[in-house]
Amino acid sequence: MKVSVNTAVFLADVKNGRSQADCVASLSDKPIENVEVRGELFNPATEQEALTTIRKICDDHHFGLYYSIPEELLIDGQLNTALRHYVQLGNQFKLDGLKISLGNADRISKETLQELAQIVSNSSALITVENQPNENAKLPAFADQLNEILTAISELGYTFDSGNWYWIDTAPEKAFNLLKPEIDVFHLKDITNRETVMLGTGQTDWQSMVRALNEDVPVFLEYAIAADQLDQQIELVNAVLASR
Repeated sequence: MKVSVNTAVFLADVKNGRSQADCVASLSDKPIENVEVRGELFNPATEQEALTTIRKICDDHHFGLYYSIPEELLIDGQLNTALRHYVQLGNQFKLDGLKISLGNADRISKETLQELAQIVSNSSALITVENQPNENAKLPAFADQLNEILTAISELGYTFDSGNWYWIDTAPEKAFNLLKPEIDVFHLKDITNRETVMLGTGQTDWQSMVRALNEDVPVFLEYAIAADQLDQQIELVNAVLASR
């Protein structure tokens, strides 16, 4: 398996008006496995057209296609009704994955779990929940909530974000050791003093975590990277993946 790329790496370009479709096209010659686009970076009026273009690019270059949902799954224990829309989007564009932040799962009910299970069962894409950089991901409560939900809904998955833990004063390595059996997707960042930096210049023991992942878990670069550094960052992760 090779490294994957979230379009967060192009954040500066997108803010300056570059489309996600153009960003994905620029990856066509890169040694990568998957692309993950970000919902918040689309113009709602042109999202369908953009996804049609991106789907074709990914098909042409044999990339998997993932989508990052800019919402929370649970709000005070209640299911976000927008999830049905994203499942439809995932089915329409044959997405491989849909990622959404878990949100507040303190008071999730049996009825909510049943409703979520029904929605997940209708998704052709793997839906994963992600730990957030806020109180919703505090350990050990987050681990307990995640285990409860994933036990009840076996088709649901988990995206481990290695950077978000710093914002709740938790070492990502500690969280990784606790949550490793649940991880289906890995979002990779290196952090120092709560600032995202290039791999190898921060505090994160990212190589050990990547080596310890199951071999079928995609590893996404998910941080802004200057154009002249992208190849080097891809190469760094691919070298670790190849050494497992």
